[in-house]
Amino acid sequence: MASGPVGFLLIVGLTAVWAAVFAGFMQLIALTTRSAAATNSGGLVFFPLMFLTPNFVPRDLLTTPMEVAARFNPVTYVMEALRSLILDDLDWAHVLPGFAVVAGLGALMLWLNVRVIRKYD
Repeated sequence: MASGPVGFLLIVGLTAVWAAVFAGFMQLIALTTRSAAATNSGGLVFFPLMFLTPNFVPRDLLTTPMEVAARFNPVTYVMEALRSLILDDLDWAHVLPGFAVVAGLGALMLWLNVRVIRKYD
Protein backbone atom coordinates (compact mmCIF):
# COMPACT_ATOMS: atom_id res chain seq x y z
CA MET A 1 0.00 0.00 0.00
CA ALA A 2 1.75 3.09 -1.29
CA SER A 3 0.04 5.58 1.04
CA GLY A 4 1.19 3.77 4.17
CA PRO A 5 -0.61 3.32 7.49
CA VAL A 6 -2.43 6.65 7.19
CA GLY A 7 -3.71 5.58 3.78
CA PHE A 8 -4.91 2.30 5.25
CA LEU A 9 -6.89 4.14 7.93
CA LEU A 10 -8.33 6.44 5.27
CA ILE A 11 -9.39 3.41 3.19
CA VAL A 12 -11.13 1.87 6.18
CA GLY A 13 -12.82 5.18 7.02
CA LEU A 14 -13.93 5.91 3.47
CA THR A 15 -15.24 2.39 3.01
CA ALA A 16 -17.13 2.51 6.32
CA VAL A 17 -18.81 5.81 5.52
CA TRP A 18 -19.64 4.64 1.99
CA ALA A 19 -21.26 1.54 3.55
CA ALA A 20 -23.30 3.83 5.82
CA VAL A 21 -24.46 5.80 2.77
CA PHE A 22 -25.51 2.55 1.07
CA ALA A 23 -27.34 1.43 4.22
CA GLY A 24 -29.03 4.83 4.42
CA PHE A 25 -30.21 4.46 0.83
CA MET A 26 -31.61 1.01 1.55
CA GLN A 27 -33.26 2.27 4.73
CA LEU A 28 -34.84 5.12 2.78
CA ILE A 29 -36.37 2.64 0.34
CA ALA A 30 -37.58 0.45 3.22
CA LEU A 31 -39.19 3.34 5.08
CA THR A 32 -40.77 4.78 1.97
CA THR A 33 -42.15 1.61 0.39
CA ARG A 34 -42.58 -0.62 3.46
CA SER A 35 -41.81 -3.50 1.14
CA ALA A 36 -39.08 -6.08 1.64
CA ALA A 37 -39.03 -6.86 -2.08
CA ALA A 38 -38.55 -3.21 -3.04
CA THR A 39 -35.83 -2.82 -0.43
CA ASN A 40 -33.93 -5.83 -1.74
CA SER A 41 -34.30 -4.60 -5.31
CA GLY A 42 -32.95 -1.19 -4.29
CA GLY A 43 -29.46 -2.64 -4.01
CA LEU A 44 -29.49 -3.28 -7.73
CA VAL A 45 -29.24 0.48 -8.33
CA PHE A 46 -25.61 0.47 -7.28
CA PHE A 47 -24.64 -2.45 -9.52
CA PRO A 48 -24.82 -0.60 -12.88
CA LEU A 49 -23.15 2.42 -11.30
CA MET A 50 -20.04 0.30 -10.75
CA PHE A 51 -19.75 -0.27 -14.51
CA LEU A 52 -20.15 3.43 -15.27
CA THR A 53 -16.90 4.26 -13.50
CA PRO A 54 -13.28 4.10 -14.59
CA ASN A 55 -12.85 1.00 -12.41
CA PHE A 56 -11.66 -1.30 -15.15
CA VAL A 57 -10.30 1.20 -17.68
CA PRO A 58 -8.44 4.46 -16.91
CA ARG A 59 -10.57 7.55 -17.40
CA ASP A 60 -8.50 8.83 -20.34
CA LEU A 61 -9.23 5.59 -22.28
CA LEU A 62 -13.01 5.75 -21.86
CA THR A 63 -15.19 6.64 -24.82
CA THR A 64 -16.82 10.06 -24.68
CA PRO A 65 -20.27 8.83 -23.53
CA MET A 66 -18.70 6.65 -20.84
CA GLU A 67 -16.46 9.50 -19.68
CA VAL A 68 -19.47 11.80 -19.35
CA ALA A 69 -21.35 9.12 -17.39
CA ALA A 70 -18.32 8.56 -15.15
CA ARG A 71 -17.95 12.29 -14.49
CA PHE A 72 -21.51 12.52 -13.11
CA ASN A 73 -21.40 9.21 -11.27
CA PRO A 74 -20.62 9.66 -7.54
CA VAL A 75 -19.20 6.14 -7.32
CA THR A 76 -16.37 7.25 -9.65
CA TYR A 77 -14.92 9.60 -7.06
CA VAL A 78 -15.08 7.04 -4.26
CA MET A 79 -13.37 4.38 -6.40
CA GLU A 80 -10.70 6.81 -7.61
CA ALA A 81 -9.97 7.87 -4.03
CA LEU A 82 -9.63 4.25 -2.91
CA ARG A 83 -7.44 3.38 -5.90
CA SER A 84 -5.23 6.40 -5.23
CA LEU A 85 -4.74 5.38 -1.60
CA ILE A 86 -3.64 1.90 -2.67
CA LEU A 87 -1.47 2.69 -5.70
CA ASP A 88 -0.05 6.19 -5.06
CA ASP A 89 1.51 8.17 -2.26
CA LEU A 90 -1.00 10.12 -0.20
CA ASP A 91 -2.35 12.70 -2.66
CA TRP A 92 -5.18 14.74 -1.19
CA ALA A 93 -6.20 16.01 -4.64
CA HIS A 94 -7.36 12.47 -5.48
CA VAL A 95 -8.62 11.54 -2.02
CA LEU A 96 -10.67 14.58 -1.00
CA PRO A 97 -13.23 14.35 -3.84
CA GLY A 98 -14.10 10.83 -2.66
CA PHE A 99 -14.59 12.00 0.91
CA ALA A 100 -16.58 15.02 -0.29
CA VAL A 101 -18.95 12.83 -2.32
CA VAL A 102 -19.42 10.42 0.58
CA ALA A 103 -19.98 13.25 3.06
CA GLY A 104 -22.49 14.95 0.76
CA LEU A 105 -24.41 11.76 0.03
CA GLY A 106 -24.28 10.80 3.70
CA ALA A 107 -25.78 14.16 4.71
CA LEU A 108 -28.44 13.77 2.03
CA MET A 109 -29.34 10.24 3.18
CA LEU A 110 -29.49 11.39 6.81
CA TRP A 111 -31.74 14.32 5.95
CA LEU A 112 -34.06 12.24 3.77
CA ASN A 113 -34.30 9.40 6.29
CA VAL A 114 -35.08 11.77 9.17
CA ARG A 115 -37.70 13.46 7.02
CA VAL A 116 -39.35 10.12 6.16
CA ILE A 117 -39.18 8.91 9.79
CA ARG A 118 -40.97 12.07 10.97
CA LYS A 119 -43.85 11.31 8.60
CA TYR A 120 -43.84 7.58 9.39
CA ASP A 121 -47.15 6.65 11.08
